[in-house]
Amino acid sequence: MIASNLRAVNRSRVLDAIMSADTSLRPELAQKLGLSLMSVTRIVRELMDVGLVQEGSLTPRSEPGRPARELSVNPSAAFVLGFEMHAFRQSMALMDLSGRIVRTTDFALSMATDGPFSLREIAKQAKADIHATGIDPRRIMAAAVAMTGVIDREAGIVINSPYLGWRSLDIVSVLRDLLDIPVIVDRIASILLAAEARTVPELRDAFLVNIGFAMSAGILVNGTIAYGHQLLAGQIGHLGSDDQQYLCPCGQRGCLNVAASGWSALADVGLLEDVVLSAEEFQRDRPKLMQLLQLEERGDAVACQALQKAGRTLGRTIKPLQIALDPQRIFLAGPVGRIASYVEGVRDGIGPDHAALIAPCKFKVEDAAALVAFEQFIRSPRLDFGRLSKARRRRKAK
Repeated sequence: MIASNLRAVNRSRVLDAIMSADTSLRPELAQKLGLSLMSVTRIVRELMDVGLVQEGSLTPRSEPGRPARELSVNPSAAFVLGFEMHAFRQSMALMDLSGRIVRTTDFALSMATDGPFSLREIAKQAKADIHATGIDPRRIMAAAVAMTGVIDREAGIVINSPYLGWRSLDIVSVLRDLLDIPVIVDRIASILLAAEARTVPELRDAFLVNIGFAMSAGILVNGTIAYGHQLLAGQIGHLGSDDQQYLCPCGQRGCLNVAASGWSALADVGLLEDVVLSAEEFQRDRPKLMQLLQLEERGDAVACQALQKAGRTLGRTIKPLQIALDPQRIFLAGPVGRIASYVEGVRDGIGPDHAALIAPCKFKVEDAAALVAFEQFIRSPRLDFGRLSKARRRRKAK
């Protein structure tokens, strides 16, 4: 391994150990990580020089030698951004070095179906939020964007996000240039599932369904998110169900998108008639779905029944997938997936033998995206140490 890479790896290991609160003393860090005390001391000094780590009180030692000072991370030393982008909601979260969400902003995009224009609006709002907090922009280290649709995560391209109307958009390059930070993009379901797996280390196999107007899924197999040969793994919206009431725009009756979604619940209560699942339609009908979910929360019988029916259809349909994938947990996410009546319906549909596997996802989308950016660009050797050094020098110069 090249010396500079080894240095970055060891720096990342030390910072990660301090952030994880595994230990807060230099001698313990050296022992735990298999590094010399001299190496740990040098790395800690580097981390302190850019403000990532700070010293606390002296800790008495049982063995001979000077008392050691406790180490902790400085929460305001580095930040990441997480973006949520889909037809139902657009938002941003700002996460600090302690992993705490310090600010959340909902966007009101003026032309949500215009991808390039929307990205410029998002970047402008993000910069305004950062300025409002007084944070040095150089301490914003990275961003992650969670979207619906077919995403080429490696290339950073939105191939097709039909319910936003975005196609063939190099979202990573555009936002990277606008925000001057590294950016990654992935599907909402995959980002939510990655966040769940990060906070539950023993979770190795899981399935997550994200339900809004339509739906998609994320699949975790042996600790790795599956994307598929054509990046279509988890695109379950056109999986056929036994509820043949509505005709999907694809020409097939009973697709999950029109049988087990927010769209189907709205159609069942008579709030929708049009079967064209377009970006423009979703933008127009968003208030109707919000109204239905609010009625359910207030115990409205009609709303509860419609959402339970949609949930039961999903439960029956994914039961064979549960048998095939054998997950430890099946998470439900999205504005519809977290609703109590819908969750109850899914448990009923999948049956008593598997109902205990069903659990609402605990993450907000923008928070999960921020966590993924945090893992990718702060708790890793990819941390831009040079950027932090510039921010430190600028502060000293003031």
